[in-house]
Amino acid sequence: MRIKIFSLFLALLFINGCATRGTLQKQLLLLDEIPDAAESVISSNLNSLPDYEKLTYEIKWIGIPVGTLTTSIKGTEKINGREAYVLEAVFKTNSFLSKIYPVNDRYVSYMDKEQLYTLRHEVYRREGRYKKDAITEFDQANRKAYFHNLLDKSEKVFDIPSGVHDFLSAHYYFRFLPLKAGDKLRYAISNNEKNYQVVILVKSHISLKLGALGKKDVLLIQPYALLKGEEVKEGSARGYYSCEGSRPLLGAIVTAPIFTKVTAFLSKAEII
Repeated sequence: MRIKIFSLFLALLFINGCATRGTLQKQLLLLDEIPDAAESVISSNLNSLPDYEKLTYEIKWIGIPVGTLTTSIKGTEKINGREAYVLEAVFKTNSFLSKIYPVNDRYVSYMDKEQLYTLRHEVYRREGRYKKDAITEFDQANRKAYFHNLLDKSEKVFDIPSGVHDFLSAHYYFRFLPLKAGDKLRYAISNNEKNYQVVILVKSHISLKLGALGKKDVLLIQPYALLKGEEVKEGSARGYYSCEGSRPLLGAIVTAPIFTKVTAFLSKAEII
């Protein structure tokens, strides 16, 4: 069975976060009353993302260092005639875990600079003997997505909700939203050719100590995921987004059944 260390961390990026049944059922009853992120007003404090940004996080599994996650903004490119942010996330295991189970995963998203939804998502995964190279093109106007597996050449067309995100573009779009403690919103997110509804709760405004980076003011975020109206039971996640500047993710804690706890905290920031 493949070790899903990076997949667990991506729970914070709005795919697998979930809650206890009682709490989630309460949210389900109020789902239609929760504001849709696609209709939210963009904060005037952040009109655009940095031109270039590289954030490095140290990943630990039950307290043991296992690798690093690097998220990057790499300028903009034209995608189907639209100006798009180029966003990248790379997870690599360290020398210790690579001897047991090497992982080198790279994800690339292209987010429309004006409309701030996904236009293309690329996946390049290397996990032990498992490989996946795939591209999904999003036709937002016609609400269709076109999946292409670059290894076995299979293809798939599926419907998408209006303004849908992939997990990586959703993470960056979140930074534009004018949120405060007590707020909540919902996202439509496409992942692995499936459409999720993800509810995000802003639990509190707290201080977080990040070693050499010092103490930071953050918003504590709790995600809940739904697939076809049913809760996703793969653990729970919480994240800490900065209240300053372009509001990057500063840390995350993901827990799951059967002896699993993954943490990721920012160790290095490079912004141009």
